[in-house]
Amino acid sequence: MVFNPFKKITSALFSKSFLGIDIGSASIKVVELSSRQGVKLENYAQLKTEYFAGQEFVQHFQTGALLSGPRITEALSAMFQEAKIRAKNVFFSIPDYASFFTTFTLPPMSKKELEEAIKYEAPRHIPLPLADVTLDWQIIKGTPQFEGTVPLKILLVAVPNETIEQYQKIAQSLNLKILALETEVFALSRALVKYQDKKGVVCLADIGHKTTTINIISHNVLKTSHSIDLSSEELTQALANKLKIDTRKAEIIKNMYGIKKNPTIKEILLPLIDSLSKEMQKIFNEYFLEEKEKVDKIIISGGGARLPGLAEYLNEKFKLPCEVGNPFLDINYPPGLELILQKIGPEFTIAVGAALRGVY
Repeated sequence: MVFNPFKKITSALFSKSFLGIDIGSASIKVVELSSRQGVKLENYAQLKTEYFAGQEFVQHFQTGALLSGPRITEALSAMFQEAKIRAKNVFFSIPDYASFFTTFTLPPMSKKELEEAIKYEAPRHIPLPLADVTLDWQIIKGTPQFEGTVPLKILLVAVPNETIEQYQKIAQSLNLKILALETEVFALSRALVKYQDKKGVVCLADIGHKTTTINIISHNVLKTSHSIDLSSEELTQALANKLKIDTRKAEIIKNMYGIKKNPTIKEILLPLIDSLSKEMQKIFNEYFLEEKEKVDKIIISGGGARLPGLAEYLNEKFKLPCEVGNPFLDINYPPGLELILQKIGPEFTIAVGAALRGVY
């Protein structure tokens, strides 16, 4: 099965170039990286729905999400042709809303016993029949031992088989070889948690078009992941409703003024940003009670991270270093691209992180 976020991709050793593809509701991002001369940016592309028939690439229902397969295939084909992308080995990221995360504790046991225990425990935490999902898991605290005394904490990830099949069909239609599917948070962590942060506790807040995920990475291990309803789209819609303008104008105004340049705009957006900070504080408090660790740093990403003044606001609110993530920081690229990559970086974090799995 190609869904394997925790396993080493041995087939990647025989390739030099990899694609990371992030299919979002409002846009598709593609990044091509190679392992030539370190890690090198070979190509990148983005296509937004507003320039492609205006319909979202992912349809959302109460029961889940459905990829618009033919439209996505058509969009990717056009992107590959326009950007002259020829690599065929691909890593797809799966959105947080299409996956399930949970953690639970098991008593001390051997590794052989652990595999059976997880199969027994999983149905208590996953809201779908096990036959309908693909599971993967990772030990995030403790070590399996035959006569151990320390309980084991398990991170369990489940993705509906239907979702996996949708990505496989898209890849087949484009003659792409999927090396792995993985949930977005692992791509985020790979792209943004740099060497100096791997020994601390980092909060990755990814503010996407439909949802925001708050993830805590401790010593380079994902400890918890939460999805909240606040989104970049909601910020735009709040401006559109209050100012009585269309969403395209509202998006421009949001990215121009944010919460630091215009009192009127700030007054509209700040209640939503306050809601975000309260959710983050709640997650921080719960994490401290459980793990006895405090967050050392906040990194924001996604389209919403470009909101002017947001990083400064969170820095002041939490009295912690807060920065806008730059996934291209340790990647080689032509100097002439520096300004544009710095600008678009937050939106490309997941695609970059997915492609990095092939070269690391």
